[in-house]
Amino acid sequence: MKREPMIDPVIERPLLGLHRATNVDSFWTAVHRLLSAAIPNHLIRLTFQHNPVLPAIVRKTRPLPKGFFATEPLKSHLAGRPRKKFVRISDLFPDRSDLMKSVLYRRYLAPQNCRHGVVLFFWKGERLICAIAIMRTARQGALMPAEIKLLRQLYRQFLTALHRLLSLEREHSARTAFEELLGRLPLPTLLLRWDLKLVYQNRAARDFCSVWKKDRTKRAG
Repeated sequence: MKREPMIDPVIERPLLGLHRATNVDSFWTAVHRLLSAAIPNHLIRLTFQHNPVLPAIVRKTRPLPKGFFATEPLKSHLAGRPRKKFVRISDLFPDRSDLMKSVLYRRYLAPQNCRHGVVLFFWKGERLICAIAIMRTARQGALMPAEIKLLRQLYRQFLTALHRLLSLEREHSARTAFEELLGRLPLPTLLLRWDLKLVYQNRAARDFCSVWKKDRTKRAG
């Protein structure tokens, strides 16, 4: 009996790109490619480092005014409990007429000709670390059950890639701080790998090595 593939071949390559991301820009590129391959959309918006609502880093496929998450009822939703991971615009506005009257629609959706959307929220404890908003036009319609199911599956992939990205950022920050500390040391300091290959040397070590090489050259001559 032939089994269906676990991963749709259409999204397999973009999914691999997602897990190869090493910084915000490569993560955003991978998210854009993956979602564009997975479901029809009109606008994708990725935000990082919310404090507590306004994001510090924003990437988007189309222009969108600032303050998206500061509008109601999104603002109240983010402040509430439990911390939801998956919210459709229709969840926030069960009555379509209320959506049409809202600031969210008039300021953010209508200018882009969008009627439908979903937001994926990624939390670290009580802190929102990332959000991915996917908007669709009236013609594209509301998300179908199969598309909702796929997005819920992709949520786990996004979260795994985010955790890896945050881990790499912590390692980079720790290494940078350590190098700054070593750089201020007056004594020549070298860091070597297990195979004795040089990983880092501070300025005092570079100066010492430079003097040593010059002295060695003079003696050889």
